[in-house]
Amino acid sequence: MAHNFFLKRLQHLRHMVARQNLQGLLITNPVNIRYLTGFTGSSGIAFVSDEHAAFVTDFRYLDQAGEEVQNFSIFISIHTLLDTLKEKNLIASGAKIGFEAEHLSYSLYSMLNNLFPQTKFVPTEKLVEQLAIQKDESEISFLKQAAKIATEALTNVLPHLKAGLREFEFSAELSYRLRLLGAERDAFEPIVASGWRSALPHGIASEKVIDDGDFVVIDFGAVYRGYASDMTRTVAMGKASPQMKRIYQIVKDAQQKAIDSARAGISCHALDQIAREYIHQKGFGTYFGHSLGHGLGLDVHSLPRVGAGSETILQENFVITIEPGIYIPNVGGVRIEDDIVIQKDGCEVLTRFPKEFLEIE
Repeated sequence: MAHNFFLKRLQHLRHMVARQNLQGLLITNPVNIRYLTGFTGSSGIAFVSDEHAAFVTDFRYLDQAGEEVQNFSIFISIHTLLDTLKEKNLIASGAKIGFEAEHLSYSLYSMLNNLFPQTKFVPTEKLVEQLAIQKDESEISFLKQAAKIATEALTNVLPHLKAGLREFEFSAELSYRLRLLGAERDAFEPIVASGWRSALPHGIASEKVIDDGDFVVIDFGAVYRGYASDMTRTVAMGKASPQMKRIYQIVKDAQQKAIDSARAGISCHALDQIAREYIHQKGFGTYFGHSLGHGLGLDVHSLPRVGAGSETILQENFVITIEPGIYIPNVGGVRIEDDIVIQKDGCEVLTRFPKEFLEIE
């Protein structure tokens, strides 16, 4: 079954390349290489044309490539990976070949032009990423397991959250719990931001001591079979102030409104506005300065962008986050985030940790 998924991806990419009036596409982004071939190593390039589906790596990955790579011919480089493309006559002279503009370095681009002087290399933007937005059955199963691991890890680690603990100590314990439950690694450096630091949307764990009365924003994720979850919960250390309780409820309500509205056919812009306008009506619009969410997959931040101006129309089996927040400088912040799978008439929430306001004594 997995082989069928990889074959479909290759077929779809060939159609996309043809629509760009290209004779082939060179893939250098490791995430996109994994999506197309199944290869999880750190050294490789892929080339796709009507005639070829070629994967080039070096001797270190000879056995691994043989085990992992699906539907691509495997070539082991003796010199450089690009030299092998030339030696095997994979890129035709005079062809127009696309490359991933965001990922190909200038030095490799120069090498390409030297090796293939009669070939025109054309920058492309997110061809594979566009293909990867809509998830297949296997991907959704991996994303569900990544979300389950994150949910269970937070359940297991919250009893260890105490006043006097430093943020990075709690972060380390959380990462450890993810591993115990089967995560390959953290999806990203966990955010554990307490007190005034909770107003920093990306306040990764620091040496700050978590004090009584602090709000603590916990944003983290697990990677399972390469696929990432991304969940945020905000809790109070001891008794919270009435102002922060009110802010928490506003964020919670805004997030629920967006989740209730998420379904195939709504634009990312419209979904963002549902939460944004609610927060604005409550008087905190200026304190919600980031997009409502983003896509999930092999990259924790992937397409689509779920934010103002994004006219991408959500379709079935898109997997996105919903994460509104309010951040008041020098006071504190609240963010609540869940991962959802878009369905025809609604969505399925994957991260199922409760969202009732929690004061930890």
